[in-house]
This record gives sequence, C-alpha cells and structure tokens, in this order.
Amino acid sequence: MTYAAAFGPDTPTQRLATGLRAVAVIAHRDLLRQVIRPGMLVSQAVQVLFFVLVYAVGFDGMIGSVRPGVPFSAYVFPGLIAIQVVSVGIASGQTYAWDREYGVLRELLVAPVPRMCLPLGKVVAGAGAVTAQSVLMLSFSPLAGVPLTPSGFVAAAACYALSAAVFSVIGLCLATLIRRVQTLQAAVQLAMFPLLFLSGSVFAPEDAPGWLAAVMHLNPMTYAVDLARQSLLGGPRILPWWADLGALGAVLALALTLLRLRSGR
Repeated sequence: MTYAAAFGPDTPTQRLATGLRAVAVIAHRDLLRQVIRPGMLVSQAVQVLFFVLVYAVGFDGMIGSVRPGVPFSAYVFPGLIAIQVVSVGIASGQTYAWDREYGVLRELLVAPVPRMCLPLGKVVAGAGAVTAQSVLMLSFSPLAGVPLTPSGFVAAAACYALSAAVFSVIGLCLATLIRRVQTLQAAVQLAMFPLLFLSGSVFAPEDAPGWLAAVMHLNPMTYAVDLARQSLLGGPRILPWWADLGALGAVLALALTLLRLRSGR
C-alpha cells in the first residue's frame, strides 16, 4: 500500500479538500472552547461598552467636536472597536502557545495534512469570534452619535474582519517566535501599548507632530482604524481607503509568509 493510499489523498483537489476540512475542525474546536467559557467574551464586551459610554460619551462635553459636525464620541467609536479587535487578535496566539505547552500541538502535527492547517484554523476561529463581537458592537453606534447606514455597516464589518485576520496572524507569528508562554504573554502586553496608543484610535493623528505621525505610519493598526473610520464617518482621513486596504493586505501577506516558514515549530 502506498503512503498516499494509507495516509492521505494523492490528488491536488483531494489534498485541498482535506486541508480545508482540517482547518474547519481546528476552528470548530477553538470556537467551542470559547463558547464553553463565555466569561472572557462577556468581560471584553463590557470593557468596550464601558469605554463607549464613559470615556467617549463622557468626554463629549469637555472636547466637543473633533471635526465640524463630528462629536468626539463618534470620532473615537471606530477606534474603540478596533482596540477590541486588535487586542483579541494579538492575544489569540496564546492558544497556540498553550497547545504547544501541553503537547496538543505535537499530536495535531502528526496528522497527514499541511502544517499550515493548524495556525489557519486558529486564525479562522479567532477572527470569526472577534468579527462577531465587532458586528454586535456596531449596533451600538447610534449611542455614540455615529449615523449607521446599511452600506456603512457592511463596510465597517468587512474592515474589522480583515483587521481581525491580520492581527490574529501577527499574534500567531509571535507565538511561533517566542517559545515560553510566560514570555509570550509579557511580549503581547508590551506590544499592545504602542499598537493601541500610536494608532489614532482615541485622537486625531492629523493633528499629531510630524515625528509622531511618522511613527504612527509604521503601525499597522493605524490603517485599520483609519479604514474603519472612513467606513463609518466617510471622507478621507490619513490615507484614501484603497491605500489603507493595500497596507493591511501587505501586512497580512508578510505575516502569512512568516507564519508559513515558522508553522509547526
């Protein structure tokens, strides 16, 4: 009996189907793990709702309009959702690290499927869960003074889905580069501060000093926030929407390349 007959398919179509099935199984496993532990999801949602109601709405009376006709709460609302998307996406790599720590990764890697199936399954699970959260949070847009249209809702949801995929892949790349779980957790916490605060999520980057604006252009989250803000509020901000989309696509391609080289390690 040949290896292909014993352990796996021998045609490209069958290999693709097996790979997609493996990705779906791994994503289903991770989603079930999140469903049976809803406390984390609820705490994350409450945290974002707190930011919206207290931080954004509370500062409206002090700051007023950031741009003509755009209150502060409406301006920062897309960035607050982006904070949730990026935080959960980057942290999703820790599930990969824990699977490696407890030997689950070793068992999964002996399956006759491409090694990329495991991280891709985790990307699908993490990005799917956080996209669902962002869609739910978008329904609260009127509370922050954001006019929600069907086209804006769909565009913003697609933007957050892309951002969730990008930062989930980045989180998995960190998990493949850093072996120790405790060190990975510290690295994730360290990475979150520049990502969140140098993205323009809670202030207008157009008004930042030149040197700070240059640093912000190196932050991939800047483009996610800018694209989401254009989707919900309209008008060009830092860059045109197609430039933001191209920047996120380039970051995703680079992260996937690194993940492909590091998968299974």
